[in-house]
Amino acid sequence: MLSMALFVSDTSASCDLDDATIRETVHRTLEQLGPDECYARAAEVFGNRPEVAQRRIQWARERCARAMAPALAGAAA
Repeated sequence: MLSMALFVSDTSASCDLDDATIRETVHRTLEQLGPDECYARAAEVFGNRPEVAQRRIQWARERCARAMAPALAGAAA
């Protein structure tokens, strides 16, 4: 779900964002849209522009994995 929030955010995939900015963007997007709307918007992009959606979801997954790793490691401790 976190990567879907980044996927549908207004953040450009060409920006090299730091981890804190990614976490803030995900949090803000989930707060504004909620999980259901994030998934609905992502589905629309995949339906209309699958070639764009594939590249963007890969970007979002990679960035979220990197940005969320410190938070997840701290929660496990």
